[in-house]
Amino acid sequence: MSPLFADDGGKPIKFYIQEDLSQQNKTHLLQTIPALGGEVVGGTIPPSGSIVLIELGKPDAERLLREHTRPDLRLHVVPYTYVEACRSAGGLLKQIFVEEPGSQPMAIHLHESLANLKFRDEMSLRILYAGGNPFTTFEDCRVIIADAKTPVFTSLVKLTHHNPNKYVESLEWVAKCIEKEAVSFTPHVYKNPGGRRAGEERTQFSDEDERKLCEWIALKIPFKETGGRTGNKLYIQLCEMSEVPGYAWVRRHTWQSWRERYKKHCNKLDRIIDEIVSETKPSIGDKGQYGYVRQDDELKTRKKRKRSAATSPESHQEFVVGMSTDGDAPQILEGEVFSPFLLAQRTTSVSQEEELEWEVRIGNDDVPQWAKRNPQDDKKLKSIAALVEPTSHQTVQAMVVVAEHVIDQSLRDIATQNRFTLEEVREYYDKCGDMERTGRRFQKMREHLNLLPDDH
Repeated sequence: MSPLFADDGGKPIKFYIQEDLSQQNKTHLLQTIPALGGEVVGGTIPPSGSIVLIELGKPDAERLLREHTRPDLRLHVVPYTYVEACRSAGGLLKQIFVEEPGSQPMAIHLHESLANLKFRDEMSLRILYAGGNPFTTFEDCRVIIADAKTPVFTSLVKLTHHNPNKYVESLEWVAKCIEKEAVSFTPHVYKNPGGRRAGEERTQFSDEDERKLCEWIALKIPFKETGGRTGNKLYIQLCEMSEVPGYAWVRRHTWQSWRERYKKHCNKLDRIIDEIVSETKPSIGDKGQYGYVRQDDELKTRKKRKRSAATSPESHQEFVVGMSTDGDAPQILEGEVFSPFLLAQRTTSVSQEEELEWEVRIGNDDVPQWAKRNPQDDKKLKSIAALVEPTSHQTVQAMVVVAEHVIDQSLRDIATQNRFTLEEVREYYDKCGDMERTGRRFQKMREHLNLLPDDH
């Protein structure tokens, strides 16, 4: 067998040992290298093409590593354990991580995401054995080795994406290159950034697509002069038909695509639409055409009043202004303004004692009954004012304001509970002067209104 440390021509490979290496290691190397067919050379400068054995961490090792980057020297600087590594491998470890020309060592940076220090040291040795330099800075390196399982890996890939001379590789990359005895970087694959090629549609329109689109437009807008063929709603409604039997074809394109297809080819498609219309012969305003709605009936009913929570559960019907009624119920003539007092005057169920004539004052006659202050209200005002001993005229006035506020609040409650306006309730209260009577009055009026039949 040929010697382990011999080149292809059978000549011994030269080794240069670092001067500040320990004497024990030096002695071991001086015995082992010649035994394996190599040659140990001396001197202050290692000869070109030789293998330099160093001990990591020594000052002289750093100097040799710096010189190691000089392509003119063509030095292979490795730890002294390289000799035993070659013996274990059964041959000279090849220099894989080198740059051409001149077999310059490849600048490799071990990223800080490699947190295991023992693993970092082992990887550094393997890179050194294979001709690389794992002690390069992040800025000057050619290859960055990082843990692909960490989030920083993706960030590094994006950061170096636009730099053609810098690569980011995973932890397994070193072992793969050594196994194949060649450096190969992770290839880039094409990823569609979105969109489509110039002039290409996302899904090609077929002749059948155009025909069905024309049939839809001919159905909804048969006459172009009515407008609306380029609007959005026409095509949104088309795509909403996707679940209807016979309309599964609309799923081939979005509503925007259907609209753009018509806009870009309107001259061609309008001719097809006119042919369809000439066969179907629709008239303007036919059922189903876009933009037309059913005409309202002549007798339109007004919107029903909302039912309040205070309405009794036995009330199932509400009075609608302007409707016709049956039986003895009152009727409101067309065009007449609705008033609950007008309804009360026409209701025979209202007691006569509650129907008062609206008297007016003529000359020096007495004030009508409805305009007089109710003595009971005076008593209430006095009782409220008596709760606090008045100390001034302003205090008395404040008490009166409070009492009037109580009355206003009571009237407001009656109006809200029976769904009448506050003005209507106040008007009747000023006429009768009795709060309880006012409440009963509007409660009966609401009950009667709810009993009136609905003409629908």
